[in-house]
Amino acid sequence: MKKLFKNFIIFFVFFFCLAATAQSEIQNNKWVVVGAGPAGIAVIGLLLDLGIEGSSIIWLDPEFDVGRLGHYYETVPGNAPTWMYVEFLTACKVFNDCAPEMIDELKKMDQKTAFPLHVIVRPLRAITQGLLSRVQAIKGSLISLQFDDDLWHVGIESTDKQNVHEQHARFVVLATGSHPKELHYENKQAIPLDLALDKSTLASYLTPTDVVGVFGSAHSAILILKYLSELPVKYIVNFFNKPIVYTVDMGTWVQNQNAGLKGSTAQWAKEVLEKKPPKNLARLKNKPTILRKWLPLCTKLIYAIGFERNELPPINGTNNLIYDDISGIIGPRLFGIGIAFPEKFSYPDGNIEYRVGLKFFMEYAQRVVPEWMLCKGEHAINRFSNMESLFMINVL
Repeated sequence: MKKLFKNFIIFFVFFFCLAATAQSEIQNNKWVVVGAGPAGIAVIGLLLDLGIEGSSIIWLDPEFDVGRLGHYYETVPGNAPTWMYVEFLTACKVFNDCAPEMIDELKKMDQKTAFPLHVIVRPLRAITQGLLSRVQAIKGSLISLQFDDDLWHVGIESTDKQNVHEQHARFVVLATGSHPKELHYENKQAIPLDLALDKSTLASYLTPTDVVGVFGSAHSAILILKYLSELPVKYIVNFFNKPIVYTVDMGTWVQNQNAGLKGSTAQWAKEVLEKKPPKNLARLKNKPTILRKWLPLCTKLIYAIGFERNELPPINGTNNLIYDDISGIIGPRLFGIGIAFPEKFSYPDGNIEYRVGLKFFMEYAQRVVPEWMLCKGEHAINRFSNMESLFMINVL
C-alpha cells in the first residue's frame, strides 16, 4: 500500500511538472500584437500562415475596426490602384479563408483605377472578423510594457475602462498607428484633419463667410482644397512649404514611387489648381511675414501636415525610444511596424524613404516577421534610449 501511494505521489509530481513545463512553453511562445489597422492585420495573418497557433496570439485593440483607416477614411478617394489592394489581400492564405467572396469581387474591378477607400476597408473588416475567431482577442488599450525575467509584462485596460489586467508574452509587436499633427495657432478654430477628409462632415463645419486656412501641400491638403473649392466658403488660403509633387510627373515616373499626388486628387491639382485655380483660393509660401498678414483673416484652420506616432506608455521606464528601421526591432523580442514604425527604404539612386501604405506594410511584414520568429533575444538591438523623440512624418 505504501509503495502504491509512493508511486502515486511520484506520478502526480511528474504530471504536475510536465503540465507546468507545457504551460511555460506556451507562455514563452506567446505573441501580443497591439493594433488592428492594416499593419496589425498583416502581422496576424502572417503569424497564422507561418504556423503560430491562434491560442498563442493575443490581439489587442480598442475597436477592431481597421484602425484610423476604417474609423475615418472610408469615403476618402483612394490614391492606390486596385491591384495593390489585391496584392495585400492575397499575400496571406488565411485572408482568403476569411473573406473569399470580397477578395474575388475586388479582383473583378478595374485593377488600374483608384477607387474610394471603402473598397479595401470592407474586406479588411471581414478579414478582421475572421481573424478574431482564430486568436485571443482583447478589446482594450496598452497601458504598460515592462521586460522582466525574459518575458514582456503587458498591462491592458479594457475599452470600457472597467478592467485592468496583465498578460505575459515572449514576443510583442507594436502596430499602434499614428494621428494627424497640429500646429495649435491660438484663437483659431481648427477642423480636425480626420473629419475634414470627409466632404460632408467638412461641410457641416463651414459657413459662407468663412475664410479657411489649409496648411500643407501633400495629398490630404490638396484633397481638402478640392473639397473647399466645391463648398460655399468666402476664401481659401493654402499655406505651404514644399511645391506639389506628383507620382507621375510629365509622363515620367519619379524615383520615389511612394511620394507625390496620385489618382483623382493629382488629376484635379494638375488640371484645376495649377492651370485655372478657383478665384477664391490663394496658395502662399509659409513664411512669418505671410502668416502675420494672412492668418488673422482666417476664421478656421485645417492642418494637413503629416502624422506623428500615437502615444505609447513608458516602455521599461522610458517614454523615448528608437527602433531599427530596417528590422523593426525596438528591444528584446519587441518589434514595431506600420505608420508608427515604417520601413526605411533606399532607392538605387540614393533617395531614402519611409514607406507607408498597405502594399509596403505587407512587403515589410513578409520580410521581417519570419526573422522576428527566430529572434531569441540575445542579439536583439537594445533600443530603449533617450536619444530620440517620437518619430514624425513631415509633409508640410
